[in-house]
Amino acid sequence: MSFIVKYSYFLLLYPIFVLWYVVSQDSSEHFMPERLIFLHSLLFSFAYFIPFKFIKSAYLIIIYLLSLVVIFFEAGYVHLYKDELTSSVVFILLETNTSEASEYLQVYFTAPIVRLLLIFLIPSLFILFWVVRAIYRYPKSSYGDDFNRLRKLIFNLKKNTNQLKPNLAKRIYGYLSKHSIFFRRMISAGFFLLATLIYLNAGHFRHHILYELYDGYEQYQQEIKKYSDFLGNSEKSPFISSVLKDDNSQNKTLLIIIGESTTRHHMGIYGYYRNTTPNLKALGEHVLLFNDVISPHSHTIESLEKVLTFGSTASPEDKYKGTIIQLAQAAGYKTYWISNQSPIGLYETLLTMIAKTADLSYFTNMGSHTEKESYRKESYDEKLFPFIENALKDSEPKKIIFVHLYGTHALYSARYPKNFEIFKDNPRTDYPSERAIDAINTYDNAVAYNDYVVSHIINLLKQHSHKEDKNQLIYFSDHGEDVFQSMNFEGHTESVGSYPMFEIPFIYWTNQPKVLKAYSKYKNRSYMIDNFIYSVSDLLDIQFEGRDDTKSLFSPYYVPQERIVKRSIDYDKEIKP
Repeated sequence: MSFIVKYSYFLLLYPIFVLWYVVSQDSSEHFMPERLIFLHSLLFSFAYFIPFKFIKSAYLIIIYLLSLVVIFFEAGYVHLYKDELTSSVVFILLETNTSEASEYLQVYFTAPIVRLLLIFLIPSLFILFWVVRAIYRYPKSSYGDDFNRLRKLIFNLKKNTNQLKPNLAKRIYGYLSKHSIFFRRMISAGFFLLATLIYLNAGHFRHHILYELYDGYEQYQQEIKKYSDFLGNSEKSPFISSVLKDDNSQNKTLLIIIGESTTRHHMGIYGYYRNTTPNLKALGEHVLLFNDVISPHSHTIESLEKVLTFGSTASPEDKYKGTIIQLAQAAGYKTYWISNQSPIGLYETLLTMIAKTADLSYFTNMGSHTEKESYRKESYDEKLFPFIENALKDSEPKKIIFVHLYGTHALYSARYPKNFEIFKDNPRTDYPSERAIDAINTYDNAVAYNDYVVSHIINLLKQHSHKEDKNQLIYFSDHGEDVFQSMNFEGHTESVGSYPMFEIPFIYWTNQPKVLKAYSKYKNRSYMIDNFIYSVSDLLDIQFEGRDDTKSLFSPYYVPQERIVKRSIDYDKEIKP
């Protein structure tokens, strides 16, 4: 044991090898252990130059604990999402508020993660204890004595077997041993600096999680600035500046409901075996279901920045040409944004920046509640009803109302009141477990409550519709969710990207039966909502330079396009079941 304590410095690399193992088991991504081994060896070896034992031990404890936290975070991410952590994940982190983070931990801090934490933590505490003990118990000279004895043993073996003369290493060591400690430390410092330069020149630091986090933060700040610039200067966009005012005397209202984390595979109206959508089903032929619509991403911000702007998977930079709100305002529509999602993450979110350009914006959930039950109560989507009704009562002849739901976002059990605890039996799944049963039941309850919310909003619009007006409603979700459907997993992530995470509901309602009948022949079109802005401009007949009806789901000129997700994967060829 004394030998282990004395040379416990080498055990400081233990977390890296645990990460290496996790990556080899849970990810197909290439992983370079040398990026971490080399870096952390440099960090730990710097302690050699610290003369005071207290400062040296404090330095090693701080560096080791920080590295332990960072490496565990990366290992946990890889274990959950089967992919390497990248800077794009930082966008999601910065868009997340404390309430969402709390719910996320409740969902994913499960037994496997706890086991992984213990695997990291328990040995690491022993290692730290041993290292500190070694610092105080063994002087530096004792390590030199050990090395000298080992050197003599090796040279004696060589001499006895091969009669070899002392090699270069022996002569160098003999030379160094004759000089002062200061000189030896200068030599060591030179090697330390050289190793550092080699590491930086190799560029391995770009793959380190800390660099990824820093790089992601920098990209996020640049994105915030770009959004701020183009949101405040819409006249610079040829698309927005060329919009023609809608001088038609007919009153028009378009109500766009944006759901959250709702896959159509858990909706009864789309063939799910449970009747999770009785209210929408009761509307029958008065609503039109589109059967093959997907989201471009499996995360909110990446999906909605395409939905709400001219940006698309094929042309992402077009998002700086304008938003759907700017387009509507230029055409003479009054715009509303009514949201039950918190407007603040660590910073004001990109989505919030777009939302606040509406003529009127309301956020009913500020995410500031400390009481869990209070927060749940405040987050129910029915809280939006009075705001929606007031917007519908507005005498403005032309308006677009955006309603952003909390939908079926995890934590599922927090998305609905107790009277919607409908499903309690064992659901169908290929991955039966207590966790899976609970997740599926609570998710289906959330879908049932979401059905009540969406159908109620449809009925509100119906009540405020006059025959001579043209009122329309679209409901879709920003992305889907896989709840132990295609894999032993609960949630949504781009790295996994299973089909339930992309396949979303898309529902249309109008008070014009002829229009509904005309569009019904399009219900089986394959469509991705990154071109949603062109569908809206078609529905409202907004004329502008750049309008492209081949990208509108409702146009007779629609041309199906490749649906590329996860950067380069053709959804229909590689993911669609």
